Amino acid sequence: MIRRSKKKPTRSAPFGIGQTSRKGRQRQRKQWRRWFINALMASVLIALPITWWLEYPHRLLSAGQDYLISCLGKCGFQIEDVFIEGRQHTGPDVLAQVINAQRGQPIFAHDLDHLKEKLEKIDWIKGVHIQRRLPDQLYIKITERLPIAIWQHQKTQYLVDRDGVVIHNVKLDQFQQLPLVIGPDAPMHTPKILTLLEKFPKIRERIKALTRVRQRRWDLTFKDSILIKLSEEKPEESLARLSLLIEQGKINAGDVSMVDLRNPKQIVLRLSPEAAVRIKLKGKET
Repeated sequence: MIRRSKKKPTRSAPFGIGQTSRKGRQRQRKQWRRWFINALMASVLIALPITWWLEYPHRLLSAGQDYLISCLGKCGFQIEDVFIEGRQHTGPDVLAQVINAQRGQPIFAHDLDHLKEKLEKIDWIKGVHIQRRLPDQLYIKITERLPIAIWQHQKTQYLVDRDGVVIHNVKLDQFQQLPLVIGPDAPMHTPKILTLLEKFPKIRERIKALTRVRQRRWDLTFKDSILIKLSEEKPEESLARLSLLIEQGKINAGDVSMVDLRNPKQIVLRLSPEAAVRIKLKGKET
């Protein structure tokens, strides 16, 4: 006898169950989003008072410091005099504007380190020492820069100090006796060449200008327009040879227009036009 197996018919899910699960997931996402926003807002609300509380000691200390300075000022620690020592070229109006100290102000109201930084930003000032001389004096000692040359750059002239620092916004009337230096990198090399020239005073007194050539070496121009070309590697040796020529009377304005000392094994002299004419005429006479 053949038996037929009875298969249970599969039942499909009732209509609406999948749709309901999707709605549940969407509702869960909205709840998570709502919780996240609430947590974020709560964090901000908690952080604000904490931040204020962390800054509170600083604010309290600052307020207490201001109150103490004010009380000390009322007790006689007020500015009556400001003594400035060492000023020669720095304008008094510029100093007064930067210092900004008025009679009757509490003497402890000025931050001396901050005031020192502001003063040292003035072109003329190299260094500053400040101290309170209690109860009522503010003492400021200024070290100004020492100019050693005038730098000509792009049709404008500036001062150069002994450290190679350029001093801007300066009237040059009282510094016309200083030598003129020319070249983009001339200021940083000026102290070295001028120190070297101190060994040769006869050369130094004749110099009108020093030109930095191709940022490598120096040309000297004498007051009588003689051009001197120094060696790049051994400028001191070139100056020694030039000094010997001057002592021997071979470097005269009427005879020589250029002396080339770049080659250590030879000296090239270019005659002035006047000397060339004299020699030519003398040759014809003979």
